[in-house]
Amino acid sequence: MANGQAGADLSPGDRDVLRILGRSWGWVLFFGIVTLGAGILVVVRPKDTITFFAVVVGIWLFLSGLFRIVMAIADDEDTAGTRWLVALLGLLSVIVGILFLRHTEQTVTTLAFLLGLFWVVGGLIEFFTAYSDRGSDARGFRIGVGVVAFAAGVVTLVWPHLTLATLAVIIGIWLIVYAVLMVALAFQLRGLSKL
Repeated sequence: MANGQAGADLSPGDRDVLRILGRSWGWVLFFGIVTLGAGILVVVRPKDTITFFAVVVGIWLFLSGLFRIVMAIADDEDTAGTRWLVALLGLLSVIVGILFLRHTEQTVTTLAFLLGLFWVVGGLIEFFTAYSDRGSDARGFRIGVGVVAFAAGVVTLVWPHLTLATLAVIIGIWLIVYAVLMVALAFQLRGLSKL
């Protein structure tokens, strides 16, 4: 459905809300580009030290968590329960990111377990919040992100003994896929600002 046709079916108040949401597209695009950079770095340099790996992933998790917390606070369209779940996911991301940054000397297995656990829990939260939000244009995107995160988490938890290089490549590919989805969402949001 074209933006003009979608806009014709909306009340003036709904149109204003969508325009405000659409104006945030630049932040989503920025986050997508940062995530893409992190993914490429991890894939290109998978055999580097555990410190480099932990710092890159830790920074990404920390920024991702802050982004989710801000989105949960700024979003007045979702239910309070959905906003709390998104904020909880953001807080979990910040905590795991800090653990990665503070405990870079830990083994790959420990880091893999923390990241796998985060992805499983985060994927489930993302999936169920998106599934319950039937009116959202980004519903399919969010369900896809939840499924991919859950799958990546399961793989990481089932095979925590993977070598650093293999684990780094899996995480790097996940970050690149996530970044591409974020960039696509940013351009979808940009279209909302023109309603």
